[in-house]
Amino acid sequence: MKPDGWTGLFLMCAAAGVLADGAPLWQEVPCVPADPTAASLFLSSKTVDDFEAADLKWRASKGKQNAAAAVSRDTSEPRRGAAALKVAYTFEGNRDFEYVQLESPVTVEKTGMGLGFWLKSDGTPFHYKVRMIDPSGETHQLDLLCETRKAGWQFVAVALNTQSLAWGGDGNQHLDYPCRLGGILIDRPAREFSGQGALWLDDVAVLDKRRPSGALLKLQTVNPVFGNVYAVGERVPLKASGAGERIRWRLEDYWGTGVAAGQGRAADTEASFTLDRPGYFLWTFELLSGDETLETVTFPCAALPGGRVAAASDFLGMCTHFGHGSYPLESMTLLRRYGIDQFRDEISWRDFEKAKGQYAMPELAAKFLRHAQTLPMRPLLIYDYANPLYDNNGFPNSDAAIAAFAAYAVELTRATRGQVSQFEVWNEWCGGCGMRGRPGVHDGPAYGRLLKPVYAAVKQAFPDVTVVGMGGEYGTHVIENLVGAVGTSGPDAMDAWSIHPYRYPRPPEESDLAGEVSRIASRLAEAGVKSPAWVTEIGYPTQLDARGSSPAEQARHAVRTAIGLQCCGRVGKLFWYDFKDDGLDRGYNENNFGVVRHQKLNCAPKPAAVALATWIRLTDGATFRSLAEAGGLWTARYAFADGEELLVAWTAAGERSCRVAGQAAQGTDLMGAPLRRAERVTLSPDPLYLRGRGLSLAAE
Repeated sequence: MKPDGWTGLFLMCAAAGVLADGAPLWQEVPCVPADPTAASLFLSSKTVDDFEAADLKWRASKGKQNAAAAVSRDTSEPRRGAAALKVAYTFEGNRDFEYVQLESPVTVEKTGMGLGFWLKSDGTPFHYKVRMIDPSGETHQLDLLCETRKAGWQFVAVALNTQSLAWGGDGNQHLDYPCRLGGILIDRPAREFSGQGALWLDDVAVLDKRRPSGALLKLQTVNPVFGNVYAVGERVPLKASGAGERIRWRLEDYWGTGVAAGQGRAADTEASFTLDRPGYFLWTFELLSGDETLETVTFPCAALPGGRVAAASDFLGMCTHFGHGSYPLESMTLLRRYGIDQFRDEISWRDFEKAKGQYAMPELAAKFLRHAQTLPMRPLLIYDYANPLYDNNGFPNSDAAIAAFAAYAVELTRATRGQVSQFEVWNEWCGGCGMRGRPGVHDGPAYGRLLKPVYAAVKQAFPDVTVVGMGGEYGTHVIENLVGAVGTSGPDAMDAWSIHPYRYPRPPEESDLAGEVSRIASRLAEAGVKSPAWVTEIGYPTQLDARGSSPAEQARHAVRTAIGLQCCGRVGKLFWYDFKDDGLDRGYNENNFGVVRHQKLNCAPKPAAVALATWIRLTDGATFRSLAEAGGLWTARYAFADGEELLVAWTAAGERSCRVAGQAAQGTDLMGAPLRRAERVTLSPDPLYLRGRGLSLAAE
């Protein structure tokens, strides 16, 4: 639901953090590209086709017999001018490698140039690719980085001098110039998809002189805050400067509602705002020369109520990679600020036992565990992966390697006494995660042969620790793999069992997440496993392709996933994958699972971080009661000890106006901001919260 009536952020002069002579202590802060695929990555562009002429230079061809497309000049919805190119396509059957292709005589003259165009989709989640053909006839195929399920116009830029799939021609795997556009491909999103769709193109351009984002426009603040997380009531001063004529800026909340706007000289534009309510906010700066936008950057930030440390959830934790050295220690403090005091990480076998029978805590691990104690945090550590000292650095399958792995588990548990009380045996054994290409059997029964002695050894030495079995399996084969492990380990070889039921990019309700977890629990119960389930990984990456989710989708799906897993009854804990983006490549899923951005972008929030913090705060002290769906309207109920209840409501799609019945209803939106009115609400796929007594919803 979009809140109404909020205009409560106020601009003022920057007055804090100054020297004795009054000069501000400005420090440069990382800024976030407004759009990593936008034209601002290039210094200039030359339009080569705007589709204003009546004669079309584009045609459509099909990849196979079950795909078809037609192009036309469409005057009904141009981005600008009189017309755009409309592509209507149809896919039938369930054949592999189906696509349609747009072809035109567009050429790119020299290296360092790129290709850009405006694209509008009808929301069908297709894959988009570009093929360039060099003078030798070698074809290079590049993925387009764009939100493929996003409706409305978006600019797409393709840097041609990047790694690509190549074939034919001279076979040198290098794109030579001048090259020509071989086609823009529209791939079906999934083999089972059948149906029709449409997209529009406009203002196709050749781009020149690619540069890194942030090269021209700089942001500074007084006393920078790691993670861009502030307390409600704090003031955020910013100064922008750049090599241009002027800077234009605007401040928006999560809902896209403009809060403030202005402009100033490119040399020194200053302003500040006070975060007077919880939420996610985005400050956008444009560097202008005349009417041309030279660069656009953003400053995402969060406002959370209370002090620097929030109440934490016993149900929800985060997956991290402190053990890899890829997480700065201060990001653990940031976790705590969002209301997270549990994290899942690892201290691998090969790092802990570097000589047979000799164990030593890696200094990196010792540091993050010491820091965890100071906050405090509750780590879940994984016993995992191969050791080159045993079984040829493969899966531990021999009796000697299994015994050595069990000894490592015992000694790691001993070394972390007082710091860690919960451990997981391996990570995705059957899926081969972290071990692809390594020798050794890795099916369910093989895992069971490892699990049984590890559990027995650890519990004999330390009966009070929690040992989680099953190693977080995933996919359609998960049930039988789990049951296979039970058959060789015995039903009592674990205190909890873990799964990784990823569903992205589908919504959790559409994919029957709760139903599958319940079915797995029932199947394991038949095999004698009565321990609770832990979901030790699940998430929604925000990479820019058909499998990625938009930041808004990630936020709403995170909350709805947490509620859906609570509904199962057997799920004791949920560890979201993961906290921080692991890289900066927007086209790679593993770099985009985070609910905050990479540390080079100051771990600035995505909306999902604020959404989960809101859910943790509002459900603190509440007991989950039920989840129900009627006519596309979902409602979850929580009860408090004082007799009040919390109603969380959303729609499967679209908006629904509802009347709220009950006593003293208080409303809160997905980002934690209070609603001005709670008697009537507009429900959407973004959950909203209502607290009071005797609450009910009636559609209008």
